[in-house]
Parts: sequence; C-alpha cells; structure tokens
Amino acid sequence: MAHFARLASVLALISALVAGVTVPGADTPLFYFVATGPDAAGVNFLPVQLHGGSPNYSSILTGNGPIGKFFLTQGVLVSIDPSGSTLYPRPVVNSVLTANGCSTYGTLGFVPGASSNKCARYSTFQIQSNPENAQLGAKLTLNWVGGFYVCGVNKEVVYKVSPGDGPMECTPIDLYTVPVVE
Repeated sequence: MAHFARLASVLALISALVAGVTVPGADTPLFYFVATGPDAAGVNFLPVQLHGGSPNYSSILTGNGPIGKFFLTQGVLVSIDPSGSTLYPRPVVNSVLTANGCSTYGTLGFVPGASSNKCARYSTFQIQSNPENAQLGAKLTLNWVGGFYVCGVNKEVVYKVSPGDGPMECTPIDLYTVPVVE
C-alpha cells in the first residue's frame, strides 16, 4: 500500500511540473514561438527572441536576447515584457511608408500601447491549430494571408503579404507554439 501512495505522489508531482505556466487573467497558458523552415535556413526549432529594449522589441531567431513568452488575453496575442513591466507588448508588423503608401511587408515587433509608425499593423494576429494534430502546436498567422520569413544575418522575423515583397534574401518559415513549462 505504501508503494502505491509513493507512486501516486510522484505522478502528482510530475503533472504539476509539466502543467503550463499561466498569467492571471490570461485565456491561455504561456507559450513560446519556435521556427520551422528549410534545413538550409538553419532556423529549425529556434525560439523567437525579443531584441532591443523596452518598450519596442523586434523579433529575431539568433543572438542573446530574451526568449519571448506569449499568451492570449481576451483573444489578443501579447508577450511578457522582459523588463518586468505589466504592460504586455502586443505584436506589430512594422510596415514602412513608401511612395505608394504603406508597404506590404515589415519586421515583426512587440510594443506596449501604440507605435508612432503610421503604417504599423496590429490586428488580426491568430494562432491556427494544426489540422492534423492540435497537440503539435498552433501556427502564427496574420490576416490568414502572407507569411513569415527569416531575413539577414540576425535572422530577423519579417512578415510579407507576397514572397516578392520587401527584402529578397529571406527564407519562408512557420512559427509554432510550444508550451512554457517551468
């Protein structure tokens, strides 16, 4: 009987350790975004890092920035601010102003409140469950069109409506959720 009690306590401890970390008031447990792409891109399983400083962060896949921790609250994607602020930065595509209006591409960033960038895109970030197996994570999408790319030496995350938009030395990637366990 004592053996059964020890086994039950070990199983309870394991389930407590594996449970996802949550933020009070969040709709989801915390998760990371992890990149997948062609092997030649060298980004498979690299987590999105928040580069820069509070309040404006850009997203990169290499370097020494803090790894982003994300969650949904009231249906809106936000991140934990590495500086410790309780203003949760939300995602933004930093489109640029061109002679023809706002570009159809931009770096993926995270800002609390609003950006001074008049072309910034905030809304309609979603996570889409994997249709084959929801346990495999969910993919980050924006407006259900276009896609994410990794560009440059720092492997910066860029959103493009069409592959020919913006920087040309880029590789398409997907960003999938992975639960945070601590």
